[in-house]
Amino acid sequence: MLKSIRDAIDYNGDEFQKILDKKSFKKRFGGLIDDNPLKTSPKGYPSDHKHIELLNHKSFAVTQQVTQKEVMQADFQDKVIETYKEILPFRRYLNKAVTV
Repeated sequence: MLKSIRDAIDYNGDEFQKILDKKSFKKRFGGLIDDNPLKTSPKGYPSDHKHIELLNHKSFAVTQQVTQKEVMQADFQDKVIETYKEILPFRRYLNKAVTV
């Protein structure tokens, strides 16, 4: 799966970067979890690749912290739906990458 995602980034990393750079996405999730990325470029990709920082990731995940107080609010369901809508392009990109 990792190779498929890297291939998608190599082919169309601009689309993925646009998703990650969206102001509302950054505000909600921050960015990709920085889970010990590679120190050098992955095999088969040049070190000067336009999206080398993305290619160096070993996993592609984001998180959002939620407090117990937020969970107990009457509008929590609405916030879950908003979060789902915000992450949907991210999820679609990754799903397409691993199924094509």
